[in-house]
Amino acid sequence: MQIEKEFTVAHGPDVVWGAFSDVRLVASCLPGAAILADLGDDRYRGKFSVKVGPLAAAFDGEVTLKRDDAAMSGHVEGKGADAKSNSRASGSMTYRVLPDAAGSRVAVDCTINLAGALAQFGKAGVVKEIANRITAEFVRNLEAQLAARVPATAAATGESAAPAAAMEQVSPPPPAQSLDAGRLLWSIVRDAFVGFFRSLFGRRNSVI
Repeated sequence: MQIEKEFTVAHGPDVVWGAFSDVRLVASCLPGAAILADLGDDRYRGKFSVKVGPLAAAFDGEVTLKRDDAAMSGHVEGKGADAKSNSRASGSMTYRVLPDAAGSRVAVDCTINLAGALAQFGKAGVVKEIANRITAEFVRNLEAQLAARVPATAAATGESAAPAAAMEQVSPPPPAQSLDAGRLLWSIVRDAFVGFFRSLFGRRNSVI
């Protein structure tokens, strides 16, 4: 399954790219993700926890990162498995940080493969909507981390020297909570019903 996303961050490209170099910070902003160990050679052991109704899964696996500082782009490969649900997941992601009037624009191209019990929730429309909401939460968490770590002057100018010093003075971020996909799915259904009735009543009012 292919997913393409773009989002903006209210900090300069140098600041955002510097934050992306901190793997643990990025994981702390992503719901359900955690870095467990540094395996060397840009490889990490990680975990991604998700809950869908009564089904809870914790994918243990390995992530490999490749970064191009000159182009401010990166590539991520990962795979993991959950023994309890006999589910497996693998995927890859390419991202790039670009200048934007709001600060920075991040373009993401992601491929996801699901197998096992959780594959039943892998319909394209549902997964993409969940991806939209996860992205929104990730951006909110990232903005909060950057606001706490980067002085306002550096964020406005996009200077690269200030972030490193600011980040060293702040304790590591707490791990993100497990992703409750059941809650997200209910939110999607609720929004769909609200949108349907709004459009229905809107059409009726236009006829009257």
